Amino acid sequence: MFRTVTIAVFVTVAVPVPHTQAGVYTPDEPVPFPVAAGMAAELPFGPEFEGPFALAFGKLLNDADPRPEAVRGSKNPDRPAVLARIDALKRKPNRSPDEVAALSAAYLRAGDPAGAVNLLAPLSRSRSPDFRALANLAHAHAARGEWEDAIRWHELAAFEVGVPDDLPGATPEQRKWLQKVERQYYAKWLQIHRQRAAAKLPPEREEVFPLFPVKFVSEAGKYEPGKLAAAEKAKLPPDAVAVVQQLLLWAPWDTALYWLLAELYAADGRVRPADVIFFQCANSRQYSNRPLLMEHRHAVGLAADRARRAAPVEAPLFDDGPPEPPKREERDLLAALHLSAGQLIAVGAVFAAVVLAMLALQVRVIRRRFRGCGPAG
Repeated sequence: MFRTVTIAVFVTVAVPVPHTQAGVYTPDEPVPFPVAAGMAAELPFGPEFEGPFALAFGKLLNDADPRPEAVRGSKNPDRPAVLARIDALKRKPNRSPDEVAALSAAYLRAGDPAGAVNLLAPLSRSRSPDFRALANLAHAHAARGEWEDAIRWHELAAFEVGVPDDLPGATPEQRKWLQKVERQYYAKWLQIHRQRAAAKLPPEREEVFPLFPVKFVSEAGKYEPGKLAAAEKAKLPPDAVAVVQQLLLWAPWDTALYWLLAELYAADGRVRPADVIFFQCANSRQYSNRPLLMEHRHAVGLAADRARRAAPVEAPLFDDGPPEPPKREERDLLAALHLSAGQLIAVGAVFAAVVLAMLALQVRVIRRRFRGCGPAG
């Protein structure tokens, strides 16, 4: 949980965008999820998509957005760097396995899975294939909707070759968790998409993506944000949000998976980030023809409106969950500054307008950037 300290001086808010490895493997990006005892900690989304996950997700969407500025309506701050990376790596002769992995990942980030397939397919026939090459090749086929090919290459990568012990950018705990994600959840993600593609069900009949065997209902059997039935909650792994976030950093174009993330937030009572995601799914991602999604969006929207009216003025920037009691370190800091609570409030009032204005400007920039980059479909 990320929290801000509201002792006012002239504050500049800088939010680092985490690297986004896993699935799309590249040697220069560390795994962004802390892992302990086999479970990963999620990345905060933030009530208004200003958290590290939302920013990383928005960057990936920008990476893959080929629209010119005139059509997009704003300058794309991220895609030029990905294209420059592709150009630089293509010029290198006799590329190392690390450079091949980096180039294939850059193709995928730029929304060019065909480029990744053309690069990796010849290498897949090696007697000692590189795990990253096979995993990236599987994901390139998935991005093209070639589910049979994706499953075939993924089975070879995840179950026969396996995540290597020396995977760059990952601790031993993270490597074990990545292997679990690969074998248990990414494999299921592929199978579900293959089944859905074969069934050709109309959008009107689409349900929540069944990555987990859970029904998002309350004890009364109804859809009620923040009131997930105990028996249903028990069906979710403790790191369900982190797992879905990792898959989304792998496949940011998958709106069905994005919808699932909204449901997980809503079930946990985090209705403001859920409301943001439902809005994007229904609008920029054109999922408004899914009646179930729209029904859930309405319920979450009402709950989010109530939460916004009840929220304190100085809510923590990345607070996705319930408030925590003040920590001893904060009380000690006040004592060291020789400030009483009343004095602190008086000092804070002097700078509040400045701080709030700065935050508002930054959030406005982030919202414009993030809301405008969601792809259709």
